Amino acid sequence: MFRIGEFSLLAKVTVETLRHYDTLGLLKPAHVDPFTGYRSYTAKQLHPLHQILALKELGFSLEEIARLLREPLTNDQLRGLLKMQLATTERDLENAQARLARIQSRLRYLDLEPEMSTYEITLKSVPATTIASIREIVPTLEQMPERCGAMFHTIAQWMAAQKLPFGPGLTLYHHQEAVLENIDTECAFLLPGVDAARLSPSAPITVRELEALPQVISTLTGDDFYQKVDGLTPVYQALAQWIEANGYEMTGPPRELFYGSPQAGDLTAEVQIPVRRNE
Repeated sequence: MFRIGEFSLLAKVTVETLRHYDTLGLLKPAHVDPFTGYRSYTAKQLHPLHQILALKELGFSLEEIARLLREPLTNDQLRGLLKMQLATTERDLENAQARLARIQSRLRYLDLEPEMSTYEITLKSVPATTIASIREIVPTLEQMPERCGAMFHTIAQWMAAQKLPFGPGLTLYHHQEAVLENIDTECAFLLPGVDAARLSPSAPITVRELEALPQVISTLTGDDFYQKVDGLTPVYQALAQWIEANGYEMTGPPRELFYGSPQAGDLTAEVQIPVRRNE
């Protein structure tokens, strides 16, 4: 047997913790000296102790753990509980990282004013064009990069098999206001000079004509926008300021076009906002 201090070293828990677990009835010593009151433990008690610590990591209170251990857990049961907690923790971590990125973006957003004049904003018309696209409801904003990446990949594979020319990538959001959940998103590639009527893709891909826009304001980013936590935030800020300063109003949701690729290091974006002059 091991004295309580020795057992604490083997288990990597404090003596105070072992005494507390004894008081609660979670882990009684194998032997208590009747004269000195010194507690002793056996090597076999390391396993139930680690079960207690694992359940504590899962978020159970010590009282709940005591109830669970009245019928000792098998390793498979404990492994299942740990896997569930692992999945929950990974989701929490992803959400926390996304919140961190949004906080960093907001902090930088407060310092954007001097940068607004660096964007060259153009007023132009956009002709109708053929696109190959996938449209789906993305459950959350945090899932947007993953889901858009998957949609672009599926379309690109089909276009390559059809030997179709690649135009810019395009993202459309089919909402009249910002939403953070259940985002109606369409990802597409432009098909310059291609007749939509001659193509019959299988679901989920559709080929259609994207309507012309009589007036849009647009601007291009640098090739490092996707590496920044604020992404396209300063672009939208600059376009919003232009709309107000020049007496225009929005007539529809923005379009985001992408040229090049991050792998080649030349990915740039163009944001187009449909507008008309205020009457």
